[in-house]
Formats: sequence, C-alpha cells, structure tokens
Amino acid sequence: MFKKHFLAVYLCVAIFGLPLSANAQFDNLLKDLANIKLPAKPAGNAAPNITPTPVGTPGKSGGLMPSDQWCRQQVGSIEGIKISNDIIKTEFKISDLDGLQDVFLKGMSKGKINKTFPSAKFFQASFETKKVRAIYDTFLAFPEPETLAALIQISRSTEEQERGDALMALAFLHLQVPEASVSPVRWSELHQAALKNDHYTAIVFRARVNAYGELGVKNIGSSLADLVGAGNLKSSYSKPRGEKKEFDIQNYGLVHTATAKDIFLNEPNMPYRQQWEGPAQMGLQIEAAQKSFAERLPTTRVGKMFAEAAKYNAESIAIGDDIIKATQGGNQLEGQLLSIKSLKASAQGEKPVFEDISPEVQAAQIKMFAKVGTLDDTQKKMLATAQEKRLVAQNIISQSYGDLMQVMTANLGGDLVQMAAPLPALSAANNSLIQSCLISAKWDQAMRAKDVPKPDIKKVESTTKDLNGKYKD
Repeated sequence: MFKKHFLAVYLCVAIFGLPLSANAQFDNLLKDLANIKLPAKPAGNAAPNITPTPVGTPGKSGGLMPSDQWCRQQVGSIEGIKISNDIIKTEFKISDLDGLQDVFLKGMSKGKINKTFPSAKFFQASFETKKVRAIYDTFLAFPEPETLAALIQISRSTEEQERGDALMALAFLHLQVPEASVSPVRWSELHQAALKNDHYTAIVFRARVNAYGELGVKNIGSSLADLVGAGNLKSSYSKPRGEKKEFDIQNYGLVHTATAKDIFLNEPNMPYRQQWEGPAQMGLQIEAAQKSFAERLPTTRVGKMFAEAAKYNAESIAIGDDIIKATQGGNQLEGQLLSIKSLKASAQGEKPVFEDISPEVQAAQIKMFAKVGTLDDTQKKMLATAQEKRLVAQNIISQSYGDLMQVMTANLGGDLVQMAAPLPALSAANNSLIQSCLISAKWDQAMRAKDVPKPDIKKVESTTKDLNGKYKD
C-alpha cells in the first residue's frame, strides 16, 4: 500500500508538477480531477451517456451526446471577442487571408522540428486557461483567420492569465511556420513577454530551451530549476491563501513530464539525479502504457467505431469528388484534389491511432464548390447525402471521445499510469472532433449558398444509434 501511494505521489510530480514534500497535494489532486463531470450511466444496454468535455450537460435519450452540442461549446470559444482580421499582419506575413489556411496546413504538416520544439501539436493542453486551449486546438485542427486573430487579440488583452497563454500559443505558431513570421525572433519576443508574469507554460518552455541548447544556451541546472518552479507555481494557484487562479483541468503536465524524463535519460551528470529517478521511471511506464493502449485500440469498441467514422468521412469526400467531376471544369478541379491527396499521403508517415478527416481535401472541395455554377436536383441530393455522412461520422467521433474520457476517469484515485494511457488517443479524437465541427459548419454554409436542402437529421441520429449499439468491448 505504501509503495503504491509512493508511486502515485511520484507521478503527481512527473505529470502534474506537484512537490514531493506535501502528500496532501496528492489528495487535492484527486479532488480536482473528480470535478470532471460525467452524466450518470443510463440503465440497461444503452451506451454510456458521456459528456465529451469535462463540463457540459447530459445528452439526449439513448445515451448519445449530440455532437452539435459539443461543437457549440468548442467552436463558440471565440464568441464575444471583437475580432479584426487586420491584426494578423502584425504577426504574420500573409497578405492574402484567403491563403492563410493553405500556409498553416502546409506548415503544420512538418514532422518533428527539433527537440526543444517538436511541433505546435506537442504543446496542446499545456496552457493555464481552458479558453485559450480551446482556441489553440481549434486553430491547429482547422486554421482560419478569425481564430488566429482572436489569439492575437487576447495576447494584447489586460487579462493576465489568458494573455500569457495567448502569447505562448502565438510563439508556438511562429516556431511552427517561421517562413510566415514577421521576424525570425518574434517567437522569442512573445516568450519573454509571457515570462514577465511567471506563466506556467512559458516557464516549462524555458526549461526545454535550457535543456537542449537549440534555441538558446544549454543549462541543465536552470532547466531543472524551471521544472521545479513551474510545479510550485501550479500548486500555488489552488492554495487557500492568496489569489486563486485557473489551471486548465485538461493540462495534465505532459510537456513537463516529457522534459524531466528526457533530461534524466540523456544527462547522466544532471544535478540531484537520484531525486528525479522516480518521475523518470514513471514517465517511462506512462509511455509504455500509452503504446500498449494504442496497439490494442483498433480491436476495441472505440477503435472500431472510429474506423466507421473514417469510412463515412471517406464516402462524403468521394461524393464531393463525383459532384465536382460533373461540373464545368471538373476535370481540372479533380486534378487539384488528387494532387492534395497525393501530398497528404506522402507526408502522413506512420499511421496515427486516429485518422484525421482530411481537412486539406475538405477545405479544397469547399473552395471549389464556391466556383461551380448551379447544381441540378441530383447533385443537390448528393450533396445533402454527403453532409449526412459527415454528421454521422461526427456523432461517432463524439461518442468515441466520450468513451475514452470514461476510460481515463475510471482510474481516478487508482492506477494513475493507466489513467494516462488513453491521453494520446483522447487528444487525437479531440482534434478530429474539432475538425468535424468546423468542416460540417462550412459545408452547411456552402449548401445554403447553393440552395441545397438540409440533411435528414432523423436519419443521421438513427444511423448513429445503430452503429453505437453495434460494437461492444
């Protein structure tokens, strides 16, 4: 029992940045995690009624969380922000905002950039506030001018925590797409600005800069001090005395963990090495658990459901291709689509746990539909069918996300290594769901412009329910 508790506390240091000296912090952590609200499981064989995000309201009858509700919560993160797209030119050299999406989709297809900054996606769920996390996730999933403008706007606001988050979010985007940055050192200027207020994300990133010496001077001692400082800063936000601050409940400190573990494995002369052995070993156990989870996933209910979602999304794209072929100039447009698909396939590399929903292809199709003329009744019906398939896939992804969240929260207060096992899959499902929300909304706009009738929502719900009941673990 003592050993299990000891390892759990070590994991709190590794994942959540808590100091080893206070065992009470472990109990506080479990209380915080218990705030993740999941609706009650319905009776009988109905699917678990799971809210895909930590907070929200229960789904409709039948145990399904309606994906449109999730979409409103996620995509609505920039509502109420006064946005001017003109602000983008102060950060990025993109004169034609119609091409912004292409610039960032291409830039974010890069693999591991360097050890300090593997990619912008590596730093997802590493912020202090859920608002900036949601906007950042939305932009990475489907980059659009309004979302980027919102991040820039928040980075200049008077709200300290959100400003710090937005400064770091922009720094990561500048590092991901340096060719579009207004300055090669702009990322550093934003990072330094965030550090002025002792910001968690900024301090953890400085730890990585100090750890590797690629973007600054290497200093392992300073890196370790930053990791300790970040952990203490996070724990201080919830102290009874002093000003309480938000700390995003989806920020599990995985960047902090990865940095500490990597230093331990690659720096044999690191200071206080013995004190870091426990967190490093636990980090390795988490990696092994995540790998095992990913290997098993395709044979599970979640994996099989996501394969169905991928099939429905592929069918919707195929219908779009058929419509484009039948329009004037369709052969040329089809050639453009094939080129995009070819580039995407060559850049895909190792097959991910969850396939994304081809945002590049979907975005290209939407742009092409804006150029075609009037659609006949057959083409309109095909377009409505394609949208129905997208919405079925969206509902399935939403349910899969909820199932993964349930797997993770089932281990609260118990095996914390197993609790962390589904996190990469959860992140990938989250990314796919955001893409689905945005793409289906864009297609809805395109359909209205072409006077296409709305899809049959009852048919969508019936198909989703049938698929949901088809798979059992």
